Amino acid sequence: MAGKTDWLFYRHEWANSADLAATNTSVELIKSFSKALQDNGITLVVAMVPLKARIYQAHVTEQYKLNPYMAGNYQRMAQALSSAGVKVVDLNSSFLQGAKNHPDKHLYFRLDSHWTPTGALLAAETVASSMEADASMKAQLRQIPVEKYTMRWSEQAIATVSRDLVMQLPKGAPTYAPEYVLDAEITKTATGSNLLGDAALPMISLVGSSYSKPWTRFPEFLKYTLQKDVLAIAVGADQGAWVGMESYLRDDAFQNTPPKFLIWEMPERDMRAPPAFLYREARYRSDNQEWLQRVSVMAQTQCRSGAASVKFLSPNARETQRAQFSRTSAADTVALEFSQATDAQDYLQANISSKAGQTLNLEAMKGELSARKWSLTINPDGNPHTLKIALPAGSKAYTGLKIWPGETTGFTISDVRLCRLPASVIK
Repeated sequence: MAGKTDWLFYRHEWANSADLAATNTSVELIKSFSKALQDNGITLVVAMVPLKARIYQAHVTEQYKLNPYMAGNYQRMAQALSSAGVKVVDLNSSFLQGAKNHPDKHLYFRLDSHWTPTGALLAAETVASSMEADASMKAQLRQIPVEKYTMRWSEQAIATVSRDLVMQLPKGAPTYAPEYVLDAEITKTATGSNLLGDAALPMISLVGSSYSKPWTRFPEFLKYTLQKDVLAIAVGADQGAWVGMESYLRDDAFQNTPPKFLIWEMPERDMRAPPAFLYREARYRSDNQEWLQRVSVMAQTQCRSGAASVKFLSPNARETQRAQFSRTSAADTVALEFSQATDAQDYLQANISSKAGQTLNLEAMKGELSARKWSLTINPDGNPHTLKIALPAGSKAYTGLKIWPGETTGFTISDVRLCRLPASVIK
């Protein structure tokens, strides 16, 4: 959408009070997710990227002037999250002040929806200062090894190729000359107090959108402003923030070494699109409560036993202390039986390995009847990986589970346990 003085804006950012219910759903999911992480020693830090149109509304035409809902929605969401104990970084206030103080240093590209290197640095500085200003987070930061990073800005402005908004203009639209912005380079100069050196995984993780991709410089700026190593994962708009977070939690990087801080960068505009958002591609869409159930399960760092237990029914399963099932033919299926019917707080934890094939098929049973089928992605490297399987909340009282990996042989499952979420997670 064309604005004034050669500025372009993303029309999809415009919202109104009709989006309130969906936005509130996202807020509630983040509250519960933050609580699940906190209960397992992980602090969630939410950094919503403010609307470009709000920060630079002087360049928006009168026809598309921001409505009161858009003007105040960021602060409303931030307050709702903060009041529930979620750590929120107020990028909106920081960007509004930055744009006012330095009108010549653009925080967003004129012709692109993303932040410029200057904007990315301001975002990283705001994240770091917010964490340092919070007493509990500051104390935790002091326990994370220091890494020395330096920054050097380019001497001359560089022509950018970031023009996603130009690409969305209709045929026959005016052409725009390239933008020129200063770029920066971040260099790690020495290892600080990290006695394990490069072998130690970062204790801070960043899960974000395209605003967190390497070309934006934001992940490197975070390392520089925090003077800490940061593991960065960025997911495109087609998958969305909810899929991105779930993918990271399932990965060995999280399951084997959970971070102390999990920074979640999410565009403000995406808050009105919770996991069940109707207009998201079907394969990336999920029931809202089942998303919360799955991520809460994956956030658990210990298996809390409940009243129900599990046993193998499969003919070639070995009932030992480390019960193991090895699949030798495509017809083999793992059959598990629960000692009593499960509910939404129960989940399965097991070590699973496969040398080929990445799809794990599951079928929840109610007696002899199939109650729910779904699939998961597994790592096909032949090594055992911890997998936590949420039993879908949409249909309760499962009595068993069948598991099989497509046509793959050589599939092994062991150390199967039925665990239980704390009552405070799933209500």
